[in-house]
Amino acid sequence: MFTFGRDKEKVSPLLLVKYAMALGFTILAMIVYIYPSIRATSLMYEYSMEYRKLTETKEVNKALKLEVATIRSLNLIEERAVSGMGFTFPAEGQVVIIAKK
Repeated sequence: MFTFGRDKEKVSPLLLVKYAMALGFTILAMIVYIYPSIRATSLMYEYSMEYRKLTETKEVNKALKLEVATIRSLNLIEERAVSGMGFTFPAEGQVVIIAKK
């Protein structure tokens, strides 16, 4: 290229190897330095997704507990009506179903 009147120097293969090793070690050091922050960011995203799933699961669990409580209370009402108040189920023919046309 442009030597501006200077003679080109011969570069020894040993010097090229030293530069290549220095470059390799520099890249390795950068990877070792940067990888933990990349991994931490990835783990934060995973945590966020799992936390959202946990929240949704808790909401479903709460709804199911409410449904179970409702079913239990309906069974309790039926039991009290039959045993405590003397209600009975209608006999066959006592119930008339009127259908909508």
